[in-house]
Formats: sequence, structure tokens, C-alpha cells
Amino acid sequence: MGILNEMLGDEDNNSAPYEGEFIAEGKYESLSEEILEGYKIYQKKYVFKSLALKIIIVLFAMASSIMMIMTSKENEIMPVFCLMLCIVIGIWFINQPIMNRKNLKKGLEMLEGTQYKAEFFTDKIIISDISSGEENKDTEKSNDTSVNDPQEENEDQEKDERPPATVIHLDSSIVNLLDKSDMFVLVVNRSYVFIIPKRGFAEEDTEKIKEKLSNIMGVRYKAV
Repeated sequence: MGILNEMLGDEDNNSAPYEGEFIAEGKYESLSEEILEGYKIYQKKYVFKSLALKIIIVLFAMASSIMMIMTSKENEIMPVFCLMLCIVIGIWFINQPIMNRKNLKKGLEMLEGTQYKAEFFTDKIIISDISSGEENKDTEKSNDTSVNDPQEENEDQEKDERPPATVIHLDSSIVNLLDKSDMFVLVVNRSYVFIIPKRGFAEEDTEKIKEKLSNIMGVRYKAV
């Protein structure tokens, strides 16, 4: 969480003006299939490469354990234990990304249809949940009460409180932005993923984002 605290900030409606140059903003609805597609890109780019290296190490350790068993003059238990341990670790390595994807798929059911706003700046990207805000605006429009009760006002203020926005700072080497034809895949420390669909932006805005951030981020901005 230490890295996230450094890279991801919380912004509320009373925060100071942004210092970076504004590029573009877009609003979009969360779709499970779209997020899973973006997560698949992230896994291919980062998770599976790391998994392949781990499996090679496990196979090497297994081969060493087998050689120890074959060359052992006595019935030593240690090489057998090492072999079994390598098998368990290998299965765990393989199962981990599978379980992460399954857990993500389950969690997406609760987020389906949530409205988000993504703001791109030259130094940061801000992702906000705007669903509750829009619902509150609709409620206010349909409310014809002319007399305000203090208790009701406090309740309204509580309703207006939205989750703090997620701020991803782009000036760090652990932040990468993958540019796909229909989405941006934002990766922090190769562990945290944010899917931003391009359908929420005007075409000229996506071109502006590409032009600005590809120059600023360099090799960390990658077309996929």
C-alpha cells in the first residue's frame, strides 16, 4: 500500500486546482466484458511473462531435486520433500492468475453500469465515480419542497458525498499506459490496472492524449 499511497492520491471536490495541463476528459459506463478484455491485455503484457520466468525457475529446481533423488545412495527424504515443494509452488504460480481473473469477474457484477469520469492531464490521470452525483442531481430536480429542514439538509449532504477520486501520477517509472484501439489500459507497478474505454472520448481527444502523453511518458506509453 506504500507504493499506492505515493502513486495514487485521493481528491475531493474541495481540492486545489490541478497543476498539470488539462488534455481531455470523458465519461463512460463500466462494462464487465470491456474490463475483462483490458485485464486480458494486462495479463499478456505483464503477468504471463513473469509467470513464464517463475515456471522456468520451478522446473530447474524440480530437475535438481530429481537428480538428487537419482544420485542419492540412501533413501533421503530431503530431495523428495524439495520435489514435492516445487510441484506445489508451480501449481500455485499457475493457479494465481486464474484465480485473480475469476475474482475480478465476480467483483465486476457489482460495478456493472457504474458511471465514471476520466480526466487526462500532462502530469496525472484522475478517475472519478460520478454515478451517485448524477443520481443526486436527478433527485434535486424532482424535489419541489420549498422549506428546508436542517436535518434533511444534513442527510442531503451525506448523500452528496462521493468516493474520493483516484489520482494516478504519470511522473513515475512504475506507471505505464497501454494504448489499444478501443481503450487505454493504465498499469501501476505491474499490479494495479485501470481500464479506460475510448468510447467516452471524442476522437480528436484520444489523438490529443496520444500526442501529449506519448511524448511525456516515452517508452512507458505503448501501443498494443
